[in-house]
Amino acid sequence: MTTYDTKVLLALSISILFSTIFGIIFPSIGELFSPYILVFLGLLLFLNLIQLELQDLISTFKKPKLLLMLSIMKVILIPVTMYFVTNLISPKYALSVLLLSGISTGLGAPFVSNYVGGKLSIIVGTVIVTSLVVPFILPTLVYILYNTEFSIPIFDMILLLVISLVFPLIASGFIKKYLPKLATSINKNSLPLSIIFMDLINFAIFSKFSSYFYFESSFVIFTTVIAVLLFSIFAITGYFVLYIINKDSSSLKYKISGLIAMSYVNNILVTVFAQQFFGSQVAALAAFYNIPYYFGIILLKVLFSKKVKRSSI
Repeated sequence: MTTYDTKVLLALSISILFSTIFGIIFPSIGELFSPYILVFLGLLLFLNLIQLELQDLISTFKKPKLLLMLSIMKVILIPVTMYFVTNLISPKYALSVLLLSGISTGLGAPFVSNYVGGKLSIIVGTVIVTSLVVPFILPTLVYILYNTEFSIPIFDMILLLVISLVFPLIASGFIKKYLPKLATSINKNSLPLSIIFMDLINFAIFSKFSSYFYFESSFVIFTTVIAVLLFSIFAITGYFVLYIINKDSSSLKYKISGLIAMSYVNNILVTVFAQQFFGSQVAALAAFYNIPYYFGIILLKVLFSKKVKRSSI
């Protein structure tokens, strides 16, 4: 890594650590940012979609086999498998694991792709497809496995997509085409701005669960361990699955894209509706998933930074 990369990595590490600590220590301040998490996600996505070539995204959808197989893995095979495994080992966490495993690829995944070195068009395509189908599939899985009815409101999900995905996608395309100088400026500053928005999101999330760190430390530790294990399983699965289904290219970028698509999930959305339908203890796993989520970025950057440059696309 270059000196600049090292400095960015250090800044990212410190800022994530402190945003987590501040959320726990100053929850009343962190909760002030909670209503704006959706806005922060939209801005984070916008900053990173500037680097997307629309033609690459269109080409990805023209050959939908890859997206279809990734999406089936993401919203059906992985959550069902993880549910049954968890139900055998620790039934208490089975519902939390099902919800987290079955949610769509997250809106922060494009940032991870740009920073670590994945194929942005594959990540954005997976975000779009899984976001469209998960409001129908995840409630169905919960009903089948728990005989419990709950729904992700379709209107709210459409609104989420428009504000946090469609609008940033259109806006970034418009700016790239008609305001190229502004697009270049945004691209140059996207990394530090992205880190700021991630810190604000992290601050807001941990402020909601700060009481657990004071009064239920054993629960926090055990739940965090499960979150780390899940992140690792998702990442390893995505890495090897994409390699297997995409044998035409052994490029490391493709394998990293599978890793990111499976492990960088929309855990913030799970936190919101799990707390609403099932209570804060079920939602806690999705919230604590932020720990491996963000520190995974650091690890992946260290592991893959040199290899990606040598890998052919």
